[in-house]
Amino acid sequence: MDLYLGHDLKTEQTQQLALTPEMVQSLKILKFSGEELLDYIFDELDKNPVLDINEEDMKDRQMVAASSAQMSAESDAKEHLDEKYGSNSESGGWESYEWYDYDDYFDGGTAGDFADFSYDSKYRDRNEFDADSESLQEHLGVQLELTDAPYIVKATADYIIQTLDENGYMTLTVSEIADELCIDEETVKKALELVWSFEPAGVGAADLVECLVLQLKAIERYDDIYQKILDYHMEDMARNRLQTIAKSTGIKIGEAEQRVEILRSLEPKPGRGYSSYENIKYIIPDVKVKKIEGVYNIFVNRAASPRLIVRDEYIEMLSNAEDSDVGTFLSDQIGSAKWLIKALRQRDDTIMKVTGEIVRRQKRFFDEGRRALVPLTMKEVAAEVGVHESTVSRAVNGKYLLCGQGVFELRYFFTGASSFGNGDTTAESVKLLISDLVKSEDRTRPLSDRSIAEAIFITGVRISRRTVAKYREELGIPASSVRKKRVR
Repeated sequence: MDLYLGHDLKTEQTQQLALTPEMVQSLKILKFSGEELLDYIFDELDKNPVLDINEEDMKDRQMVAASSAQMSAESDAKEHLDEKYGSNSESGGWESYEWYDYDDYFDGGTAGDFADFSYDSKYRDRNEFDADSESLQEHLGVQLELTDAPYIVKATADYIIQTLDENGYMTLTVSEIADELCIDEETVKKALELVWSFEPAGVGAADLVECLVLQLKAIERYDDIYQKILDYHMEDMARNRLQTIAKSTGIKIGEAEQRVEILRSLEPKPGRGYSSYENIKYIIPDVKVKKIEGVYNIFVNRAASPRLIVRDEYIEMLSNAEDSDVGTFLSDQIGSAKWLIKALRQRDDTIMKVTGEIVRRQKRFFDEGRRALVPLTMKEVAAEVGVHESTVSRAVNGKYLLCGQGVFELRYFFTGASSFGNGDTTAESVKLLISDLVKSEDRTRPLSDRSIAEAIFITGVRISRRTVAKYREELGIPASSVRKKRVR
């Protein structure tokens, strides 16, 4: 038997999808968030002279841009110490350091019927932010202006106020402030004590313990026992180990419970009740859903996705071009502009279709709120819209919807299949049930995770104790042993 070794060549016909540069551009544009899209559009406007923004859309964009610039601005408006406080012989040769004044960056600018602003925050609901609420620095600054402290102390206190973090805590030590301002530490301490006298109590603290001590002193409750609890029993307090606290401090368990309740009533972050302009992420929604005469209508936000046009003078210039190089250049630029305009139009169309299907499937949500959210997958929406599931994923990536219920990322409406024994319950609605049950419970006999699961089961939703515990922890709700309030 002969063994043959060699190479053979053969022709084989196959099919494969070749992505053209234009298709790649369309997919990239669809995936862009509103902010990324605007950056991309204005970059293209800089590179391609034949492109321009539709005149009406440009007016909307300019109004929103002006408001956004104020909201996102950092402390650019700086004033020298002498400009703010005037010349004073007590300054002791103070140098002309810059002192920061925080303006009201949120002026409520609008763009047509659409520029409704909101923000994304981990700790607060997106819709409760009041544009007119004052910042912590403004609130403390008003109190500072009313004091008759010496010039140098007042100016130092102003510096301390401007360097507080969003929760009201110190970001610099006394010695660092003294070095920064070229003054003695005793002056800084006097200024810090002045800040401690302001409301809300606890601002200007270096850490949590000092913050709580300042608040106890403000309500005239501070003593050695409280200090011992704060120094050695913070974890015991969190876990409601009253017996351990009572034994260590030499007080009765009833008094230990009373002191712990007072400590829990204090505010660990005294500055968070005021507006913060540094960590708020402002959102310009991509689409708006509005109910008109009983029908939900969908609008694309032109401030977030302006329409582009090809400037007429360049089209005329191309038709009259005598130089071949000029003609080739203009032809290429106009062709590129038309592709971009087509891609943007296709992006808007896809987002509109996906949003329309979301509204149709989640109509109860728009009527009744978050409790009415039903399970929905991208695959289901893709099948109805007639696109691939990955296209739906790109269409909802980083896009936001404004409606009567608030501002929501489009991904919020895709809750996946139900795992609770029926087809119309989502994890979001179950979390709301858990939260409501805990809020209405008897604190002397708080509900265990098993009791919560049984209470939810009555509503027709099957859920395990482990799932309840998982959702409870995600909601930041402590265990029943910590929530329990003892009867005296």
